[in-house]
Amino acid sequence: MKHATTLALLVALAPVTAGAGELPFLTPTVEYSGTRVMDTAQGRMEQKLYWTPEKVRTETDFQGMKVTNIVRQDLGVMWISNPAMPTCLEQSLDEIDDDPGMGHSDAVDAENVEYKELGEETIDGIQTTHYEVISRDAGEIHRAQFWVTAENIPLKMVVEPSANDVAVTMTLEDLKLGPIDAGLFEAPGQCMRMPAMPGMPGMPPTGSGQP
Repeated sequence: MKHATTLALLVALAPVTAGAGELPFLTPTVEYSGTRVMDTAQGRMEQKLYWTPEKVRTETDFQGMKVTNIVRQDLGVMWISNPAMPTCLEQSLDEIDDDPGMGHSDAVDAENVEYKELGEETIDGIQTTHYEVISRDAGEIHRAQFWVTAENIPLKMVVEPSANDVAVTMTLEDLKLGPIDAGLFEAPGQCMRMPAMPGMPGMPPTGSGQP
């Protein structure tokens, strides 16, 4: 996983990725829900998001593959399910953070990342602050732009392409602020423990039957 793309995934996977704490303007101050739309050269991914400080639920649809992730920081686990799974899977958040294949252990190093405020902009009637994030990795410079609400909610993000990274554009639609139904963060039935797997968290293992 390349470094600038990892910056994009900090938003998409927060708070699974511990490195998000290095970017204080990406720590929301209220509970919220919305639909993330992420566009890359590989296609479009839509993700329904329910966010609270300790519990996060995402429902992702990418090229016909549907996956629901429930992150429970209070319990230290993530539950993963999709229609092809007879039971849900459970993974330790510690194992995810420790797995170099996830790209988390060095996703954001304070010494290699800097950011600056570029001004105020209105997006879909919502006032945002525009930031630029610059990361350096193995001699390469990577740049990402974030438009963040007063509640530190990323409303839009653009990762600029570089020699080894693809362009990523993400927008948050149908933003709603306020308490989230606690039932959305409960395990979807019996969950089976699984070891840490290299690659993207929340993706079903090979052979799961998901197309």
